[in-house]
Amino acid sequence: MKKLSVNTLKTIIVFFIIVSLSSSASAFPLSQQKDKNNSIFDTQNPDKAGDQKITDILSLIDENLILEYLQNIVGLGPRMTGSYGCEKAAQYIHEQFTDMQLTTRYQNWTSWGNRYYNHLYSSQNVEGILPGTDPAADAAIIFNAHYDGIGRGPGANDDGSGTVAVLAAAYALSHFDFKRSVRFVTFSGEEIGLAGSRAYAKEAYERNDSILVEINADMIGHDIGSRTMRVTATEDAGWVADIFQTINNNYSIGLTVNHGTINRVRHNMGGSDYAPFLVYGWESVACWESDPDLNFHSPRDDFSNVNISYLVNTTRIIAATLASLADLSETPPQVRITSPRVGFLYNAGMRKREIGEFKTTVINDIWIWAEVNYATVPIERAEFYYNGKLVFTDTEAPFKWQFNKLSLGKQEITVTVYDQLGRNSSDWREIRFINIFKRIK
Repeated sequence: MKKLSVNTLKTIIVFFIIVSLSSSASAFPLSQQKDKNNSIFDTQNPDKAGDQKITDILSLIDENLILEYLQNIVGLGPRMTGSYGCEKAAQYIHEQFTDMQLTTRYQNWTSWGNRYYNHLYSSQNVEGILPGTDPAADAAIIFNAHYDGIGRGPGANDDGSGTVAVLAAAYALSHFDFKRSVRFVTFSGEEIGLAGSRAYAKEAYERNDSILVEINADMIGHDIGSRTMRVTATEDAGWVADIFQTINNNYSIGLTVNHGTINRVRHNMGGSDYAPFLVYGWESVACWESDPDLNFHSPRDDFSNVNISYLVNTTRIIAATLASLADLSETPPQVRITSPRVGFLYNAGMRKREIGEFKTTVINDIWIWAEVNYATVPIERAEFYYNGKLVFTDTEAPFKWQFNKLSLGKQEITVTVYDQLGRNSSDWREIRFINIFKRIK
């Protein structure tokens, strides 16, 4: 027998070790190799290219960048909607987006204010779009804040901090390409009744825009020691809130991220600029500071009211989350009630005319349609609820239910879909029904 060389023996030993390890891995159940219900953002094995991209984005957002943007925004205050300071702030934001080579535009709007500001206002939102590179990833991500303020103060934290975060995130992400489009939007009119965001959401709804999630930042710069950030999300956007936590942990941001819930049902347009998106069925995430700011809406909301290092870190978490979302190939399904449409009067199933923002009225019977977006696995069923009671289950797309129930007044319609992985998604709508002749059998 021919004696084997030392190198040959080493080769054989290495070969058997590799085979042994491969066999051991395949012997584990699939559920132990990778749980199919794990978060889409893999916290244990992040993509190396994506990991480096996020690291680079974080490095671009520093105190010098935040200081520059905040000094300019605060210097233009007060920024009451319709004032010259507000106009100059819009011009400054537009110039920054243009310099970043984003697709930039003004969206002009005119609206009455709320009961506290009962005037007719004309102003503009400013939008900068970083286009995606993958036509198949057509669902956009929106990151927004309001740049207007009240007449009594410079609005450094409310919401100069959110505006600065939008500018800084746009600057950092503009250095890279992403699969999905990211829209950076600053609204005016928030302080007078969310006028700017209402105009923007309505326009997007009329265009049938595909929006994966809208992320709002309102007062994220004031901290007196807790180093805590609150992230609240709608019923189907909890997985997005999880990404904030993962970014904080994986990249040692150093904050505590607390989660909360945005309730779409009977929301009544409170809170901040995320509210109009709820009415149209889109998913939203809102970012807030945790420590109370007793200086907001006052002359004391000046530059000294903002903790710069804290604002750097809240901005970094948001920017990194945007980058993660913009490169995701797979997302959970989302269902939306697509008919009857918000803001219209229907009679006998036919759309008649527009009746006002956020109102939907149906006379006689109608089919309720629900459509599912981003479904990567088959949808098993769609459940239709009337005032919280299950009334119909549809197992074949297109999912729809004929409403033909004796009804007079506002009623709640909820649709929940389930896919083969057990994931679910819901949409809710309040509709005024006038149907006094027919009943469901």
